[in-house]
Amino acid sequence: MADEVDDAARTAADETIAAVRVALRLLESVPHATVRAKAVGLVLAEWPELHRLPKEIRQQAAQTMNDQGLVFPEIGRLIGTDRSRVWRIAKGI
Repeated sequence: MADEVDDAARTAADETIAAVRVALRLLESVPHATVRAKAVGLVLAEWPELHRLPKEIRQQAAQTMNDQGLVFPEIGRLIGTDRSRVWRIAKGI
């Protein structure tokens, strides 16, 4: 079961990373260099905000597992970290 979860997680992560790369590569197709450079600058300016989204998704998942009755040591074992890190993830710290 753990191997299936690990494989599914790796597949989901790989697919998401590939989609992000494809989306970023769209910037290369902007023909006007000035517009392309400015667009990339705007994306980079938003990048810190974009980092919050995966953290929020992970936090929600940890909270859901905890709400379903799993304790932090169990969640940590399932996601490959320790209980104190899971607690911080669930609390958004």
